[in-house]
Amino acid sequence: MTDGTSSRQDQILKLLLNARRGMSLDEIASALNISRNAVNQHVVSLESSDLIKKDTFKITGGRPSRNYVLTEKGINRFPKQYAWFCNLMLAELKAEMGEEAFGRYMARLGAKFAQTLMAQFNDKEPGDRITALVETMQALGYHATEEQNAPTPSIRAFNCVYHDLAQQFPELCEFDRALMSTLLNRPIEQTECMARNDCSCKFLIKNN
Repeated sequence: MTDGTSSRQDQILKLLLNARRGMSLDEIASALNISRNAVNQHVVSLESSDLIKKDTFKITGGRPSRNYVLTEKGINRFPKQYAWFCNLMLAELKAEMGEEAFGRYMARLGAKFAQTLMAQFNDKEPGDRITALVETMQALGYHATEEQNAPTPSIRAFNCVYHDLAQQFPELCEFDRALMSTLLNRPIEQTECMARNDCSCKFLIKNN
């Protein structure tokens, strides 16, 4: 957890993770056995990166001291383990629903998610919709590109955002196809898939 922070700043973040009610500069200095001025310099840097923030004053026998706590961004710097839970949940859903119903469920989710984005697409011409879809997929982490020179326009994605899960649950690809088809209002045919060991995922954009 050293990306963008020094090891000393990482230590401060860990201290605040274990003290959700916050710590003062003096308390941090004491815990790390460094000067208050040194702590203050690190705190200023962490504040500017929106990793910590000022919180309530702490009243002690002496003067009131300001507490510092982690921000949501600071909390999210620490590792989160979502994959095992998603795996467990998807396995249970597939077992309960059956393979075909599970695939249809993923397609419904993709179409439903597309509706939340539809306002960005409604006033666009078909070609502009494809460009907007690529931009949307980029924002979602797919590393997508538009291929216009082929006889059939297509979109190629070089990153599967749930690659490990898709290898175990290929029905997740129904989500992508439904998302793209709904936003473009055109059928989508997937001809390559990274979950099937292809180098990328390729989606042909068919005519209605």
